[in-house]
Amino acid sequence: MELKGLEKALEEGCRLHGFRSGSGLRVIRIEKEGKLRGYGEHPNVEDALSYANEDFLAGGRKYTEVYGKLKHLYLTGSQETTSPLDSELLQGKKIDAYMKDNEVVVELRGRVFVRPSEKVIEEAKRTGQPITWQNRGYTFRTTSEREKNLTQYITTVLKSPEKIEHTDPWAYESIRIGKAKEFFEAINKALQAQELEAIN
Repeated sequence: MELKGLEKALEEGCRLHGFRSGSGLRVIRIEKEGKLRGYGEHPNVEDALSYANEDFLAGGRKYTEVYGKLKHLYLTGSQETTSPLDSELLQGKKIDAYMKDNEVVVELRGRVFVRPSEKVIEEAKRTGQPITWQNRGYTFRTTSEREKNLTQYITTVLKSPEKIEHTDPWAYESIRIGKAKEFFEAINKALQAQELEAIN
């Protein structure tokens, strides 16, 4: 997909913000110095990007001039995903893109809830023994147990004796960053980047 308007917007110093709305629509905003320069919304992120691209090239139109007239007015988003980026937004992640040092920088941010890996769960089920594992300096213990009706369930508890300053053992804000000459290449790099805890 080639969207020259988005590339032009970033080159002109605009920032692109993308997120999932409360109704599930994927929303793309192109902004500069607090002003909206382009906007797109759609049940999937690819069309939302295309609409924002078109709106930026058209000079940034009023919402009521576009949705319900030039573009279909969707009330809710889709639970189906069309790409890895669409999946990220559906899960509540946000995308921010901007230019720095002649490169496009894409940041993918979102809340991560700490859970045992499938490998830990399978080992706990297979052995019937508690499995100890770590995440961000915290130690957890996962146990598999069976009730009398043979229903198997997994429990995970925090074993760390004390809380690490300014962190939550069960959830954290994550960030992945990609940098490239072109917007979509930067997105792909961000999707493949190591997830880091975002420290504000």
